[in-house]
Amino acid sequence: NPDVMMQYEKLKAEIVETKDEIENLVNSKDAKIQEISNAKAPWEAALTNSLEKVNVLFSTYMSELGCAGEIVLKRGSFLASASQTDGPCTGKFDQWGVEIQVKFREKSKMSVLSAQRHSGGERAVSTIMYLMALQELMVSPFRCVDEINQGLDERNERLVFKRIVQNSTRPPHKEDYTDHSGQYFLITPKLLPNLHDMENEGVTVHIITNGPFTFSKPTDWNPDNFVEVTRKENGDENSPEVANSSKNGKSSIRKKRRVS
Repeated sequence: NPDVMMQYEKLKAEIVETKDEIENLVNSKDAKIQEISNAKAPWEAALTNSLEKVNVLFSTYMSELGCAGEIVLKRGSFLASASQTDGPCTGKFDQWGVEIQVKFREKSKMSVLSAQRHSGGERAVSTIMYLMALQELMVSPFRCVDEINQGLDERNERLVFKRIVQNSTRPPHKEDYTDHSGQYFLITPKLLPNLHDMENEGVTVHIITNGPFTFSKPTDWNPDNFVEVTRKENGDENSPEVANSSKNGKSSIRKKRRVS
């Protein structure tokens, strides 16, 4: 049957053409995989090197808190080349990530930081220490954090504040002008009393006051007058400060008492 033979020859030609297309696609895929693999090698090496530095700092910071921590690079699942199983391969980059593993109790094991396993305070401490480790690898003229100490117990808040002061007041290396800690702005509604790290010469405390009872002029803020008023209210009439304030007049004292 001539018609059947014509259909056969046509299908035979289409099969040959389709096989050629598949072979070209496979070769193109293998070439792309090889290209990605060549580009991935230096990128992965640089990423691994950076994470190793972060891991060393993070582990040190966590050990100072009496805990343990690691930074682990999570790689995506690998897809082998279509033409050979032992050839170049690449991973699913959308599955890559950084895992923060921590341990807060001596008998417990390392586990990935998560809201299901760890408390809010544990997550806050781990996150702060991770950020501090990251910041050591980045040069920035200044950094600003808001209420980073909220949600911490007293012990951890003191240790976190100590770490912030140590990292932000580190002197730069003379050989490399880009190696500096920059300025660090810590904005918080409260701080614990007796924070000895605030005595560091590199720390400056700014107290922002606002409300209906603030002073009308900056020059009205006079701590010496506050001391005088307090001593007089406590009955210490013989103090030299109170004697001097009496000479200056009582109206100024009354004014300070109202606003204070």
